Amino acid sequence: MEEVFLSVFGIGIFETYDFLYGHCQSDDEFKHWIMHRMGKKAYLEAVEKFNSWCDRAVDKPDQDFLKVLDADQLKFWDKNGYLRIPGLVNEDDCNRVIGVITEMLGINLEQPSSWYGQHDLLQGIMLQLYQNEHIAKIRNSDSIRQVFTHLYQTNFIVANTEKLGYNPPETDYFHFRGSPLHWDIDFSDGIKYHIQGLVYLNDVPEDRGALSLIPGFQHEINSFLQMHDHPDQAIDVLRKQNRHIAIAGNKGDLILWLEALPHAATANRSKQPRFVQYISFTKL
Repeated sequence: MEEVFLSVFGIGIFETYDFLYGHCQSDDEFKHWIMHRMGKKAYLEAVEKFNSWCDRAVDKPDQDFLKVLDADQLKFWDKNGYLRIPGLVNEDDCNRVIGVITEMLGINLEQPSSWYGQHDLLQGIMLQLYQNEHIAKIRNSDSIRQVFTHLYQTNFIVANTEKLGYNPPETDYFHFRGSPLHWDIDFSDGIKYHIQGLVYLNDVPEDRGALSLIPGFQHEINSFLQMHDHPDQAIDVLRKQNRHIAIAGNKGDLILWLEALPHAATANRSKQPRFVQYISFTKL
């Protein structure tokens, strides 16, 4: 329910929690905060859409969906639990979102000294910026949505309001600020068929902070967890086993992976920053 609400109203989880727990005094104040971000017309449309989803959430018919992935891609997905789809986002759209990031963070790509500033919305390598027309264009791309509908096998999905990523090169005085190998799973709720994703906004060879993951781990996660007392212990063991691989890609590539795969960004040891836009959908 929470994921659908955030997605339909186009608000990010961190900004929402910050407002609710730090500033909000009433339901009306929360409503006006959302409306200020969306505009009144979009807000009213979102209310209707969310209420409609609630009405059919228990019993909803499926629909035909486009099958955009070929047999080799589906076989690779079933075996490895991840997929790289080249060039799904065009160069101009990637560059525009890079421009949003560099403007927000005060970055001049020709001046490396400007790459390491601080910003309230930059948490580690995650930039908590959600509402922007260029970000929304990629988030709502038909070609991206069709890939997710094929893998979820339904048209009943909604784009999540995801964040951006910025990972500058390491130096003698700046070190990688991302998380180590991890899961984004609420284990109290169980492991689901949930697909995570990102778009590389610039070329990302293996040494430019590429996404890393353990291929095929969806087939062994349940048995592996049973061998350990807690998921935290299990992931610590996996970090030491060094089984993860880096997924290099080019500008505009879409990378998808199942939530069951341990994954992480990696340290950027190249000479240019890494820019990404995170992408995911919730199955209704």
